[in-house]
Amino acid sequence: MIQKELLTAIEALPKALQFALANSVLDRLADEGPPPISEQLKAEFVRREEAFFSDPHKGEGWDSVREDL
Repeated sequence: MIQKELLTAIEALPKALQFALANSVLDRLADEGPPPISEQLKAEFVRREEAFFSDPHKGEGWDSVREDL
């Protein structure tokens, strides 16, 4: 069953059962731990960490970013 067919089948269920199913899936996934991180994302984290530590005062504070949003 492909994703679209599965989603259609789930949407046909009563809402209470959809929520129960979603909770069961999320609980199972949470028990397995966080998803694996791709090498590309790991490299990006390292790049940003190095950029921060090279000049921690460079950039904008969270309040400024939130205001812009």
